[in-house]
Amino acid sequence: MCSKIMGYVCVGVAADTEVTESDLAEELPLCCCRMETPHCVGSLSTFDQTCMAMESADGTLSRCQRRVMKQEMMRPSNTVHLLILCEDHRAGMVKHQCCPGCGLFCRAGTFMECRPYGNISHRFHRDCASMLKDCRFCPHCGEDATRAKEVTVPKTNHSPSVPRSNPRLSLPAVPTVATLPSVPTTPAIPQILRTFILFSLKPKKVKYPTRQLYISAKQGELQKVIHLLVDGKDPNFLMDGQSKRTPLHAAAAEGHQEICHMLVQAGANLDMFDEEQKTPLMVACENNHLDTVMYLLRAGAAISHKDIMGFTCLHLAAKLGHYDIVHHLLSKASKYINCQDEGGWTPITWAIEYKHKELVYLLLARGADVNIRDKEENVCLHWAALTGCDDVAQSLLDAQCDLSAVNIHGDSPLHVAARENHLQCVMLFLSRGADVTQRNKEGETALDCCIYGSDVWKALNTNKKLTDARRGRDCRGERLLSRDISRGYEAIPVTCVNGVDSEPCPENFKYIPDNCVTSALDIDKDITHIQHCSCTDDCSSSACMCGQLSLRCWYDNEGRLPLDFCQREPPVLFECNHACSCWRTCRNRVVQNGQRVRLQLFRTQKMGWGVRTMQDIPQGTFICEYIGEIITDAEADKRENDSFLFTLDNKVGDVHCIDARLFGNIGRFINHLCEPNLLAVRVFTMHQDLRFPRIAFFSSRPIKAGDQIGFDYGDHYWRVKSKYFSCQCGSLKCRHSAAKSTHMSTQQVQ
Repeated sequence: MCSKIMGYVCVGVAADTEVTESDLAEELPLCCCRMETPHCVGSLSTFDQTCMAMESADGTLSRCQRRVMKQEMMRPSNTVHLLILCEDHRAGMVKHQCCPGCGLFCRAGTFMECRPYGNISHRFHRDCASMLKDCRFCPHCGEDATRAKEVTVPKTNHSPSVPRSNPRLSLPAVPTVATLPSVPTTPAIPQILRTFILFSLKPKKVKYPTRQLYISAKQGELQKVIHLLVDGKDPNFLMDGQSKRTPLHAAAAEGHQEICHMLVQAGANLDMFDEEQKTPLMVACENNHLDTVMYLLRAGAAISHKDIMGFTCLHLAAKLGHYDIVHHLLSKASKYINCQDEGGWTPITWAIEYKHKELVYLLLARGADVNIRDKEENVCLHWAALTGCDDVAQSLLDAQCDLSAVNIHGDSPLHVAARENHLQCVMLFLSRGADVTQRNKEGETALDCCIYGSDVWKALNTNKKLTDARRGRDCRGERLLSRDISRGYEAIPVTCVNGVDSEPCPENFKYIPDNCVTSALDIDKDITHIQHCSCTDDCSSSACMCGQLSLRCWYDNEGRLPLDFCQREPPVLFECNHACSCWRTCRNRVVQNGQRVRLQLFRTQKMGWGVRTMQDIPQGTFICEYIGEIITDAEADKRENDSFLFTLDNKVGDVHCIDARLFGNIGRFINHLCEPNLLAVRVFTMHQDLRFPRIAFFSSRPIKAGDQIGFDYGDHYWRVKSKYFSCQCGSLKCRHSAAKSTHMSTQQVQ
C-alpha cells in the first residue's frame, strides 16, 4: 500500500476550497498494487493460462500472451477488474507500473510519473489522476499530481496493438472477476482482441441514440457495441417496448457471449430485472445458450432470483427441456433444486408436466423431493398421472413418491389417471397397491371417474372385485383418517392412519409449529444480546462465530450430523440467526428450516399412537422438534397429566419443561424405544437464552421406510411410570418390560 496521505492546500485555488486531511482520507482511494487475491475458480481454464495484462503506448493497446505461473490475481485499484498476470507483469504491478485509473500498464510511450520518495516511481496516465475539489492527485499514493513529471519511454516491442484515444476508454473496468470461460468452439477473447485491432476506438462522427446499444447488442454487432460504449452510452439503459430490458438482456437472449463480456466490463448490472423480473441469466437459460450461461455465472450473476411467476433459472430451463443448462445449474447451486414457484411447483414438476423424461431422471438423481406439494397439494405423481407418462411415474414411485397422497379435491394419482383414461398409469398404480375404493371430496372412487366400459374401467372394476374378496379374508386394512394433521403448517404433510381399531384421528390437542407460552416467562429475544457471525461464505469454516459456540459447525452439505457426533453427551448446537451477516441458505441452518422428512401418525398394536417414517433416513438427519407449551418446573408439578412433559435440562437458572399435552406437534406422539433410533439435541436458533433451548430429534442410526421412530425416555421416567404400565417396545434388549419390572421388584424385596 502506498504512503499515508498528508494534508495539502491546492495551489491556484481559493482558500475556501482547502483540501483537508480528513477530506483526503475519506474520498481519495489509494492503489492496491501489492495485494493479491486468490483465484475464484479452483483450476486455471485455457484462457486463464495466459497473462491478462494490457499495455498502453501512445494511443495503442497490446495484450501480453505469456503463460502465467501463479493463480493469485492482482489489480492496481478497486475500480479495475482482477487480473491473472505473468511473472514479468506481476513484478511491474508491485512496482506501481499499472495505472489505477484504467488498469493499463505504463511501460512505453508517454505517461505521468510520481516520485514521492525518490527511488519509488508511481506511473499513471494524465487523465487518470484522482480528482478532489478541482485538485489532481496521484491515484497510487494521493500526493499532489502537479508534482508528477511527464515521462516518455520508447516502445521496444512490436506486439499487436490497438489504437486508442483515451486511457479511460479502454476496457471499462468493474470490481468483479469477469473472465470468460474456456469454450473450445468459441474462443471469445481472441475474437474481441481481433475486433479491437481492426476497429478504432476514436469517436465516430455519427452519433447514435442510446437505444441503438440495445439493438446492436441484440443483433450481435460487436464493433458497434464497443463504439457506443466508448461513446458513453449507458449499458444499463432500459429499452421501452421491450419489457424494459437492458442491452445485457438482449445479448444474453441471443447468446452473444462476447457482447455480454463487453457490457459487463462497461459496468452492466448482471442482476438487472426487466418488467417480468427476469435477469440476463434467466433469459440466457430460457433460450438455451449454455456458453452465455457459463460466462454470466462466472462473472457473478445470481442464480437464486425469481421472476414474477416465482420461476428461477432452474424452473425456466426445466420447463423448456434444456438438459445441459439444468445440468450446469445443478453443478453450481444444487440447493435450489426444490425451490417452489408461485404455484408451488418445483423444477421437476415442470419437467414432468412437459414430459422431459431425461430431465426428470437427472433431477431425481440429484435428489429432487418428489413429495413437495403445490398450492393445490398435488405431488409429482399427480402430474405424472395427468400426463400419462407411466415410465416417469415408475421412477417417481421408486423414489418413494406417495401413491396415496390426495390433493385439495381429495383426488389421488389413481383418480387423476382414471379420469384422463391413462391405462398404463392405472395398471402401474394398481400393481403398487393403490386403493380403488378411496373416495375424493365428491364421494367418487377412481371407478366413478373413468369412462364406463373402457379398458380403464375394466381394469379398475376387476381390481375392486379382487380387493373386496381379499378384504373378506383379511383383517381390516389401514384407513386414512387425515391427509395432514398439521393442517398445512409443515412443509411435508403428516398423514394419520389406523388399521388396528376404530380410534379416530386425535383431536384432543392443538397442532402448533413452534413452542408457545400461556404465562409470562421473559424469554430474552433481544437481538443485541445474540452472538452472531460475520461470515460471507456458507459458514463451514472454523471462523464462524456460531460454529465456535457449538465447538464447530456440525452440519455437512446435506444438513446432517457427522457419524462421529457424540450421542452420549451431545453438544449444544447454535445455528446462525437473524443477527448474522450470512445468507439464509448457509450450511448452519437446519432445525430452523423445519421438518423435511415424511412422517406418518399410525395406530400401533400395543403402544397407542406412534410415528413412523415413510422414507429411508440416513444417520444424522434432522427428523422433527419436540414442540409444546413452555412451563416452569413448579407449574409442571401442579399438572395432573405429566405424560407429555419433556424437561429442558438447561443447567442454567430455573428448570423449565415443554408440555405437549394441549399444544404440540408430531413429536408428542413419538414413543419410547429401548433401542432408540432418535437422538434429542438442544439447539438455539432465533434467541440464545440458555434456559430455553429447542429440542430437536436427529436419527442416531439409519432408519428404513416403515420403521417406527422413538427415543429413550430415560430411567427416571420409568422409575415413576413402571408402577402403572410397562414398556411395549418389543425389543430383545427391552429394559422396562413387565417381566423385567417384576424381576427388579423381587430383587428389591429380597
